[in-house]
Amino acid sequence: MAKHQRQVSAARNKELTRIEHTDVFDDNLLPEASEIELLSAIDSGILPWLKERAAKEQDFRHEAFNSRIKLTDKHNIREHTTSRLGLGAYFILVAGCLFASFFLVRDNHNTEGSIFGGAGAILALAVILTRKNTEPPKQ
Repeated sequence: MAKHQRQVSAARNKELTRIEHTDVFDDNLLPEASEIELLSAIDSGILPWLKERAAKEQDFRHEAFNSRIKLTDKHNIREHTTSRLGLGAYFILVAGCLFASFFLVRDNHNTEGSIFGGAGAILALAVILTRKNTEPPKQ
């Protein structure tokens, strides 16, 4: 744990407006040794109290981090399931078009069968070309 600094800036050219914001965040769990000495002079039982508070803070940070990971995992699983369901629906739609084309051509409706077959082929190609890979990368 240490001090973190983040700086954000923006500028406009014509109006000469510049905005700058700097955040300095100290996430140390315990104060510096010199501060602990000063606090010990005021209250001799401050060190165990500081240690207890630091342990509680560390436990809270770990719990918050773990809950964030669980939430991200749930979101990824939901997104992956939705993607698979969408691909299944596309497959059923394309298969339906191709079956309709087959039966229409078999019953001597060549024009309608060609339209259904072409639409099915174009739909299948569109799905293949526009599919996004939503699986998490393997480590």
